[in-house]
Amino acid sequence: MTPNEFKRLLKANEAALKKTIQRDLPVKIGDTAVYHFRDNFRAGGFVNNGLKRWKPAKRIGRAKGSAGRYGTLLSGRNHLYRSIYKRTEPAKAIIYNNVVYAAVHNEGLRAGRGKGFIMPRRQFMGDSAELQKKIRKEIETTINNILK
Repeated sequence: MTPNEFKRLLKANEAALKKTIQRDLPVKIGDTAVYHFRDNFRAGGFVNNGLKRWKPAKRIGRAKGSAGRYGTLLSGRNHLYRSIYKRTEPAKAIIYNNVVYAAVHNEGLRAGRGKGFIMPRRQFMGDSAELQKKIRKEIETTINNILK
């Protein structure tokens, strides 16, 4: 395909490409990111150039009853896990977690459990090479389908 042929193909599909970039891709990419971040909970760590396992919670192996059954950052309600959302705007997807203690776990911040207690960092959201690869593939597939 010559550059001029490619130019004509883009011009012929300009409206579809614009709609896709403005509305369709942000939804698809947002869903991909939410699923990726939720998979981090299932894997028990943050996936970025391989799995970086979280430091186990102290209750694991010690807690009696239902508390001992769940993995690190997980519970019967899975509140932190279920609170990963996406919001889309034209040509943009925003992924967020509205739980007040989410940043404490994700970044490893002071947790209010006594003077000097720092929560170990258990990152579950953030930039990831694997996520970037999934997003790139989603974009390429979607645009190739339009240009066919």
